[in-house]
Amino acid sequence: VPPGWSYEHDMELGRFLYDHSEKQLQHVDCTKEHISSIEVSSQTEEYVAAHLTDSQTNTFWESNGPPGQHWVRLKMKKGAIVKRLWLMLDGQCNSYIPRRVAVYGGTLNRLQHLRTVLINENSYQNVCILRDMKAHMPVLEIRFLECRDQGYNVRLQGIKIISFWEWDLILNAGMFQPARLVRYPLLEGVDPDVLYRRAVLIQRFVHLLESVLCYLIPLSEDSIGTFNALR
Repeated sequence: VPPGWSYEHDMELGRFLYDHSEKQLQHVDCTKEHISSIEVSSQTEEYVAAHLTDSQTNTFWESNGPPGQHWVRLKMKKGAIVKRLWLMLDGQCNSYIPRRVAVYGGTLNRLQHLRTVLINENSYQNVCILRDMKAHMPVLEIRFLECRDQGYNVRLQGIKIISFWEWDLILNAGMFQPARLVRYPLLEGVDPDVLYRRAVLIQRFVHLLESVLCYLIPLSEDSIGTFNALR
């Protein structure tokens, strides 16, 4: 721990890191900026793949083939790391809405399973199917395993992505220059190298905590005393 450092310093450094990374990108749609191309398993003459990213609510992509063999493949620009990936559903026809979706990522010849999502029967708009990736995936492939009401084809209004550039996530001492610390009085005057090393420690802790958090949250029937012990 740096000399003179306190819990309040860590809180303020955490706020600084949040303000200069995720906060300003929470609502920024990066679909067109970070995707180099989109491929689909099939499409109809009217509802083509280009409609997936045209930001229009009255256009769609629709597959045209046997059930269980529909997919959308996103080729990401080098360095793009996905924070959120949504499917924009078309609620006009229930049998065209996907019910079970699998997401794969990696290089095209070595795709690895990332997540399988069972879409809530009450979902008719936007569904997040992938979140908080830690590394760049050159290819993301969305496989539609099943549709509602035993439907044959998939229809999507579009896709939406919030993502970072890989180099924006790399901590460096240069980000702790005095001009950036004006609104963080506890950090002003602290050596940038000290702030950098402490920030790396916080980032490592956050990654570790996220990896075990699902095992730590108390069950609802646990007493408040158990939760206080966890805190």
